[in-house]
Amino acid sequence: MSDPDPLANAAQDWFKKGTDAMGRQNWDFAVECFSNSIKMKPDVPLYRQSKVGCCRKMYGDNGSGAKMAGMKLMGVRGKIKKARMQKDWKSIDALVEDGLAVNPWDAQLFADLGQAADELDRSDIAKFGYSEAVKLDGKNIEYLRGLGHVLYNRNEFKDARVCFSRIRDIDSTDGDARSMMGKCDADGIIHSANYDTAKSTQEVKVDKAPVNAYEADRRARKGTPKDSVAPGESAEMDLRAAIRKDPENVALYLKLADLLRGERKLAQAMELLDKAVELSKNNTGIVEQREDVELDIMREKLADATDRARKNPDKERLVDKAKALTIELTKREIEVLAARVNNNANDMKMRFELAERYRKTKQYKLAIPLFQQASSDSRLKESALVALGECFVRAGQGDLGRRQFDKALETLNAKDNPEAFKNANYFLGRLYEKAKKNEQAEHHYTEILSVDYEYRDVLARLQELQGGDEFSDMDDM
Repeated sequence: MSDPDPLANAAQDWFKKGTDAMGRQNWDFAVECFSNSIKMKPDVPLYRQSKVGCCRKMYGDNGSGAKMAGMKLMGVRGKIKKARMQKDWKSIDALVEDGLAVNPWDAQLFADLGQAADELDRSDIAKFGYSEAVKLDGKNIEYLRGLGHVLYNRNEFKDARVCFSRIRDIDSTDGDARSMMGKCDADGIIHSANYDTAKSTQEVKVDKAPVNAYEADRRARKGTPKDSVAPGESAEMDLRAAIRKDPENVALYLKLADLLRGERKLAQAMELLDKAVELSKNNTGIVEQREDVELDIMREKLADATDRARKNPDKERLVDKAKALTIELTKREIEVLAARVNNNANDMKMRFELAERYRKTKQYKLAIPLFQQASSDSRLKESALVALGECFVRAGQGDLGRRQFDKALETLNAKDNPEAFKNANYFLGRLYEKAKKNEQAEHHYTEILSVDYEYRDVLARLQELQGGDEFSDMDDM
C-alpha cells in the first residue's frame, strides 16, 4: 500500500481553509489559500475553479477585475509570450494564475491556461481553461479550436463536435473544423462500440473469460469492474480506490465525477456529485456542477426520445413523449438559470440564456428585461437586440420592436451573425408589409435573399409584393 500523498493532504487542508474564508467573505485570504492548493496539486480543477470564483466575488462580480487591470496585466502578458517561445509551460501556468488574480474574466488568460495544461498533460485543467475562455468569448475561433481538440483527446466526441461546428458557422472555409467534425462522428461511433460497455481499460486491451449474463448485468448496474485492474491501468478504478482511502476528500469525488461525465456515465457521475454536495455542505460551485450533469441526463433522454419519434412519426405516444421531455427540460433549465442569475448579477451571458428560454416558452414579459440587460454586453449586443425586438413584436408592441431591429442592424452583418441578421430583416419586412409600406418591406426581404435564397417564406412574400414574376411569360434563353 502506497503512503498518502502529503502534498494532496496539504492542498486539501488549504482548500478547507479557503472555503471557510469564503464563508466569512474574507476574499483575500481565501484566494491565498486556493493559490496554495493549486501550487501543491496543480492538476485538480476544483482548486482553480474555487480561486476564480473567489476572485470574482472579491471584485464584486464587476466583470473586469482590478482597477486598471489592462495596464497591470501588460507585464504578465509579456512574460507569458516569452515563456511560450521557450515552451516553458509550467511558468505560463504560474503566470496565468497571477494574471487571473488581477482579472478573473480575461478570456486570453484562460486560453493560455488551457494551452499550458494541455502541453503538461493536465487534461482536466486544459478543459477548464479553454471552457472558460469560450464562455467569455464564444466567437473566438482559436479558443473553440483549443477546446475542441482537448475534448476530442478526452473522447468527449459529442461536445468536441459542437466546438468545431461553431467554428464552421463562423468560418465556413475552415478545413480543420470540417475535418475534425468528421473525425468526431467516426471516432464517436467506434468509441461507443468498443468502450461504452467496458468497465476498465484492462477489459478493452485483452480478451476476458466469459461471464454469465446475470453476473455481467449485476456488475454493470453496480458500476463495478468485471475483473480487477492494476494501479495506473484505469483512472476510474484508481480514483475509486483513492476515495475508499480518503472518503472525506471532496476533490476526489469531483475529479471522478468529471471523468465519468466525460465518458457519458452520467448516472454514476450524479451519485458522486450528490456525495460531494453533502460533504461540501452545499458549496455553490459543486451544486451547479450537479445541476449541469442533471441537465445532461435530461438532454440525453430527450435526444433518444426525439430520435425514436423521428423514426416512428406515426406513433403518437413517442411524439408526445418527446414533446413532454422538451417542456420538462426547458422548465428545469429555467429554474437553474434563474437561480444562477440571482447569484451572478454581472453575468450577461447567463441572463441572455435565461431570456432565450423565456422567449421560446412565450414568456415575453419575463424575457424583455433580461434581453435589455444582456444588450449592454458588446459580445451579445446584436443578438440580444434582435431577440428583444422579437419579444416586443410578439407582445403586441410593434413600434418598440422595430426600434430594436433598427438599432441592431446599425452594426449587424450577415457574415458575423447570419441568423440574427436574417431574423431582424424578416421581422422588419413583416412589420412594414403589415403597415402597407411595401418599399421598405421589399428592401428588408431583398437583404435576406441576398444571403439566403430559401429563408422561410421570404421569396413568396417578395414576389407577392412585386406582383408576381414579371417575366413568367418569356421563354427561357
